[in-house]
Amino acid sequence: MNEHQDLGFRTEDFGPVISCRELRKTFSQGALNVPVLNGVSLDVARGERIAIIGSSGSGKSTLLHLLGGLEQATSGSVKILGQDVFAMNETQRGDMRNKSLGFVYQFHHLLMEFTALENVAMPLLIRGMTSKEAEPIAANMLEQVGLAHRIQHLPAELSGGERQRVAVARALVTEPACVLADEPTGNLDRASATALFELMQSLNERLQTSFIVVTHDLDLAAKMQRQLKLIDGMLQPL
Repeated sequence: MNEHQDLGFRTEDFGPVISCRELRKTFSQGALNVPVLNGVSLDVARGERIAIIGSSGSGKSTLLHLLGGLEQATSGSVKILGQDVFAMNETQRGDMRNKSLGFVYQFHHLLMEFTALENVAMPLLIRGMTSKEAEPIAANMLEQVGLAHRIQHLPAELSGGERQRVAVARALVTEPACVLADEPTGNLDRASATALFELMQSLNERLQTSFIVVTHDLDLAAKMQRQLKLIDGMLQPL
């Protein structure tokens, strides 16, 4: 059963999986105010794959953090499955992220004292599953990313590419409504990057998981259904 059905709602009940309106973000640096986002509006449909490209420092990662409720906007709104993220308290936002979103970064951010299996199972444990319930699901996801033989290894015993695949498995294990990926192939060789895209595509087709991928990899961007470029704090079609 789809996890979102378990939670008592379906993504199609809420229109876009993620939507934002007139999203603005300004950083203060001493006496200076530095605008990064200047009124971004975006709707992400259920099952849609979107690539966001832009020059370094253009605000791509900031936009992803705002869409995931990891930072507060200067103004504007973000809704996830119809719920206003900025109207929630931090506990509610954390619960929303755990139930509805997956995150993948260029650097793996694994817990170094835990095995690959334990790292991937962690979001399920946070959700309230027991280890007995969570670990078979985590093991299956590690098998899907080609790491069935590495489930009991610590991150320090894995290669850089293997660590990134563990991080991807961790993001996907909850079968989220949307995955927010920040340069997910940045540290991977071409073969690993291709395998990662194929995994994302499989989950997208099987579960209608949406993907928002920030990337400098134009080959990866070209495989997405929609390509957008962040220029002067605004999103434009590529």
